[in-house]
Amino acid sequence: MMIRAEFAFKDEEEIVKTIYESIKAERAEGIDKKRSSVDLALNGNTLSVYMSGEDILRLRAVANTWLRLLKIADEMVHVVKGCDTHGF
Repeated sequence: MMIRAEFAFKDEEEIVKTIYESIKAERAEGIDKKRSSVDLALNGNTLSVYMSGEDILRLRAVANTWLRLLKIADEMVHVVKGCDTHGF
């Protein structure tokens, strides 16, 4: 039985697109697609992340990894954006 989770992240369209571009390659790296999967969808200012796992433990591991990756990407985009506005 596959268990699924969906997360939607909203921000300025430019920020969401940058986050999407920075993480999309990770989707294909070293994932056992029989046991878990991650799909991404970009729609304007919303990034949707669809995750599934063969059991709750696998889904939790996938969610932990991807939510951490998204958090770091979001933080880095905002840091870089802050540097642009401060003239660094």
